[in-house]
Amino acid sequence: MKSLKRTLWSILLPLFLLTITSCGGLIPPSTATENTNPTPVPIVQTTSATPLVPPATPPSVVYVPPNIVDVVSKVRPAVVSIVTQSVSQSFFFGDVPQRGAGSGIIFTSDGYILTNNHVVDGAQNITVVLPFSSAFPDGESFPGKIVGADSLTDLAVIKVDANNLPTIPFGDSEKLQLGEWVVAIGNAEDLPGGPTVTQGIVSALGRSITTSDRITRNELIQTDAAINPGNSGGPLVNMAGEVVGINSAILASAQNIGFAVSSATAVPVRDQLVKYGKVTWPWLGISGATLTTAIAAERGLSVTKGVLLDSVFRGSPADKAGLRRNDVIIAFGADKTNTIEQLQKAIRKRQVGDKADITYIRGKDTQTESVGLGEMPAQPK
Repeated sequence: MKSLKRTLWSILLPLFLLTITSCGGLIPPSTATENTNPTPVPIVQTTSATPLVPPATPPSVVYVPPNIVDVVSKVRPAVVSIVTQSVSQSFFFGDVPQRGAGSGIIFTSDGYILTNNHVVDGAQNITVVLPFSSAFPDGESFPGKIVGADSLTDLAVIKVDANNLPTIPFGDSEKLQLGEWVVAIGNAEDLPGGPTVTQGIVSALGRSITTSDRITRNELIQTDAAINPGNSGGPLVNMAGEVVGINSAILASAQNIGFAVSSATAVPVRDQLVKYGKVTWPWLGISGATLTTAIAAERGLSVTKGVLLDSVFRGSPADKAGLRRNDVIIAFGADKTNTIEQLQKAIRKRQVGDKADITYIRGKDTQTESVGLGEMPAQPK
């Protein structure tokens, strides 16, 4: 009997222990055997409003360079080379012939061409050379005649006796953006074989520079497209093949800093030159500079911003209004004039004969006088 009990117990005990272990309810956590190869279970927090969606792969950005070839083929036939001949006086040799070179833009099919004043100023003979094109496979030269010129903006219009010429449309320079692609085309260094093409961007807008003859030019486009002697008068065009500037000057002490007269300035001047042969500019009759903190301290002035008058021309509108040297103009009509450029811009957007109130500081007093703008003399001094 005992033998039978031992046999039954030896069979039932392993089965009992196997049942307890498989349930796991009687094994305390502290004594549970660690699983050395656990299967990781991700912990994810979700809400019913935000379903689990894998992030979309960002689209790749493909850079498409501007098609300069199309722009050049559209514009180049209407960019002319301008060759001038003049005579200078030499102390030893008398009359000395001089040759000059520049560029121009055909803007009417009957031969009106826009260029820089300094290209044709003082020239006795002007020759306009068209580039080789399908319309002029052998190129063609025409004598040019000055229609009108404006030294203030450095623009001039010349005319050739020809018809059915290719033209370039003018665009709106007010829509230009910094970094926008532009192309300069012109008779660089008077190299044979037609215009030179260079590419760059709009480096700055609204620049002002003062030339060697003390003329301040405003609202210029700065570009890093290569501009060299001979490019003067040639177009700066956008990627639509429109003229947005007339290449006019370079900064000789720097690299890749060139300036173009904006089309916003050039178009009304161009039209006045064609119609009247000259441009009539409003004139206040002062010479001044932007006031700085250092100058204000040196002269004991009560303000640090404005236009400090250095001189007032006798008989000018400013003289008649009672302005004096050391007055500081702080407003012209509704326009603030913290800089000389702001004052010039405020004046030039008005017409000869217009009246405006000038607000200025004299000593510690603020005064206002009404002034009627006159016509700028042909050679302002």
